[in-house]
Amino acid sequence: LSCSGETDSGKETGVDYLRYYLNLIVPVAAIAGFMLGGQWVWLGFSTIILVVVADLLSPQDYAPRNMDSPVLADSVIWVQSAFVLIAYGVFLLRMHDGFALSGGPLALAWLGTGLSLLWVSLIPNVGSAHELMHRKGPLAKWSGRIMFAIAGAPNRDLSHVTSHHLYFDTDRDHDTGRRGETVYEFVPRCFWGNTVEEYQLEKARVEATGHSVWGWHSQIFWSLVMVAAIVGICGLLGGPIAALISALVMIVARLFGEALNFLQHYGLVREPGTPIEARHTWNHLSAVTRIIGLEITNHVNHHQDPDVPYYRLQPHPEGPQMRNILLWGIAAFIPPLWTRLIQKKLKEWDENHATPRERALAADANARANWPNWFSDMDVDHGAIAAHSAA
Repeated sequence: LSCSGETDSGKETGVDYLRYYLNLIVPVAAIAGFMLGGQWVWLGFSTIILVVVADLLSPQDYAPRNMDSPVLADSVIWVQSAFVLIAYGVFLLRMHDGFALSGGPLALAWLGTGLSLLWVSLIPNVGSAHELMHRKGPLAKWSGRIMFAIAGAPNRDLSHVTSHHLYFDTDRDHDTGRRGETVYEFVPRCFWGNTVEEYQLEKARVEATGHSVWGWHSQIFWSLVMVAAIVGICGLLGGPIAALISALVMIVARLFGEALNFLQHYGLVREPGTPIEARHTWNHLSAVTRIIGLEITNHVNHHQDPDVPYYRLQPHPEGPQMRNILLWGIAAFIPPLWTRLIQKKLKEWDENHATPRERALAADANARANWPNWFSDMDVDHGAIAAHSAA
């Protein structure tokens, strides 16, 4: 793994390709647990301890990747997606064959099965699905939609690509957490806002061509087909409990996926239409975080050019940092701890990164959140506060 301060040698190495295959630890462990049966089904979920500890201990990684072969680089995405699907297949075999319990109640095995499947649906699935979603070809796009359907978000590309990349860091964006907002407030707002926007965007598109949003020309229609097919296949091959588990995994994975969005832009502000700079996203650049997210946390370069593949994204250590995304994610679910930590980070951002007009927007956001006013010694464009409040 690359350590803090490492520089780009300019030479391609196999390590840069191989490091992302470490993500397979999660689905491989889940597959092994499902094959063993009994309470071994917890094996996949147990890797959460390994991942959190590894992320905690990993150094910052500011090194660009030297990967000159798009075919080899893209193989990581397809292999990760394939192992997620294999894990689902072995899950169905276990549900069909039963658990052959040697200890512990059956309900406990069902819980372990669901949590392992949930963990696989998030890691490595979300990173690879996000990468596929941004590709131009129909195979990649529809593969990304299927993989996001497993995580309960089959229309994620509609709101993410069309809306989020345009409006992030503004009140118009559903994926941007607002100052003073807890994750428990953010997730339902984000879930509902994105769902409604996805429907409205697709409805406008298909109706402009003379078709119905509920017809086969619509992505909304096919998203419902995908979700029904996943749950139906699970029920057909694994039984009603398998169908129930898969449906619950979709719901919970979607909620945790929205919680991930909470960490990406929380509290940052940006004037719509202004150039995207390094200061406009939180970056999570620990060595392990970059791997498990397939560079999704190498964030600002992705916003500057969403078409750049994951292995070409350049780290921006000069931008605002949240070092370990998993630990920050845990803190987010403890609102008093989150508020104490994030206020310190945002005060630093306001002082060292924000422009005078952005400080005005931040001061207005602090006032609305009933947060302290720490702007007295900063250069603030007070006229922008009045203009923003009036808008």
